[in-house]
Amino acid sequence: MSARSGQPSGSSYGPADPRSYEERLADLHTIYDQVCNINSRQGDSAVGDDLIRQLQERRAETDLVQFDPVADARGDMVLVVRGELLIRAEALEDHGPLIAAYCAQTHYVECLDNRLVRLVVSDTGGSQLIQLAGTLRARGVAVSMNDVATTGAVIKKGFGSPEPSAAKQQPSLPPPGDGEPIRVAVIDTGIADQQRSDGWLTGLVRSDNVDPLDELPSPNGFLDLGAGHGTFVAGVIQQVAPGAEIAVYRGLDSDGAGSMADTACAMVRAVRQGAQILNLSFGLEALDDQPPVALEVALEIINEIAAETGREAPLIVAAAGNFGRARPVFPAAFPFPNVVAVAGLTQGFAPAQWSSRGSWVDCSTLGEGIWSTYVKGSESPIIDPKPDKFGDDAWALWTGTSFAAPQIAGAVAKVAQEHELTPRDALEKVLDGGSKIPGYGRAVEILPPT
Repeated sequence: MSARSGQPSGSSYGPADPRSYEERLADLHTIYDQVCNINSRQGDSAVGDDLIRQLQERRAETDLVQFDPVADARGDMVLVVRGELLIRAEALEDHGPLIAAYCAQTHYVECLDNRLVRLVVSDTGGSQLIQLAGTLRARGVAVSMNDVATTGAVIKKGFGSPEPSAAKQQPSLPPPGDGEPIRVAVIDTGIADQQRSDGWLTGLVRSDNVDPLDELPSPNGFLDLGAGHGTFVAGVIQQVAPGAEIAVYRGLDSDGAGSMADTACAMVRAVRQGAQILNLSFGLEALDDQPPVALEVALEIINEIAAETGREAPLIVAAAGNFGRARPVFPAAFPFPNVVAVAGLTQGFAPAQWSSRGSWVDCSTLGEGIWSTYVKGSESPIIDPKPDKFGDDAWALWTGTSFAAPQIAGAVAKVAQEHELTPRDALEKVLDGGSKIPGYGRAVEILPPT
């Protein structure tokens, strides 16, 4: 343990905090309110049902992924792409005629080396889709749902959304340090195409990774539900590892949702372009805890790419989720040796009530009131009962395992660069000495608490 009682051992990373005592005290009050709201509404099914309805309505007239909630064997609601099933290509070849009798169209997923096939059944809602999948499985066909992943921002928006910091000054961008930069890929909502004057996040925007911020249901002057999530995550990594080569990919839309097939494609693309660490600040509790086949295929391809090039498999750092229970959350819960599940801790470095947890979690770090780069814009009063307005060069406070994971990704990148280690060896060094917490893995300090 370090000097602060109860705090896990480990080194602090990142720039010096420029906030005054008064500013930090004000931010602590904001964090307290944010966390209290999250904890108080965690099990409120009415809030969850209303949020899902809003999500569906916001995208109803768009070409973005359409989805439905379905109940699994536990009675828990999970989100699946409407009118789609997934199957491995070899299973399709074995059961082609049978599948053709039930499914209107088949589409090979090219970006996953045509190993995965989308079975499209038009105008089929969630419950009908579950019945169809059950019928096919009873006949020996190994079909899966096309699960929908979300950021914690979607699940907690309206009572856990980012809040303005009281700080009047942003931290200075630290020097990049010595050594060969490590390429860290952020698979998220993309990056805001807003010119910052404070030196942060420079050069991350490409033509294909822009977070539109205000797209749903149509541009209306308010930030979307997941707006700025990728920008915030990238800022966390840059604070911890200023020398890292950060590449942002758009695997989720600006409401913070995306199909597993699309997200899997973004992961493979990032690795083909040289990513050594992937940060995945999204997740889902899958139907009946069955691992999403699209992510499974992606991880297989990623590890094969590494084997073919003679390199270590990229480290996949994934948020454990904000569901507040021990049920597995994917992709974090995949048992692949290069997948690292990261849970969240409180400002006092105790296990956070809102964080998902379990034996599948590898490590944990601060997840409450993380301070990072945000976007310019106004929150919708429909989404947040106390909407905030963010100005130029915005920094905000946000809570969730979405912001614990990039601290681990950044720390691994920093240590790997400075000590000329592989990401896997750097991870061991980062976690070395961390205190073990049942269900939360090794607890380490990366960014200091407010």
